[in-house]
Amino acid sequence: MLTMTQVKNIKKLYYSKGKKVNEIVKVTGHNYRTVIKYLEKADFNQSLGKQEGDKRGRPKKIEPVIPIINR
Repeated sequence: MLTMTQVKNIKKLYYSKGKKVNEIVKVTGHNYRTVIKYLEKADFNQSLGKQEGDKRGRPKKIEPVIPIINR
């Protein structure tokens, strides 16, 4: 994860200086996808990790019987 100073520098190079993404990658040494990600990101308060309701992977074996146990 980049610091806000690094993100501001990337945005400054792109929007103020008119540099292309490939030039920014060479100057900063960051990955191409990372530069694109931070150029497109507007709200830095959103978390990038798993959301609370986000379930991935296999369900637990006990999940089908949880309502029975709770009764």
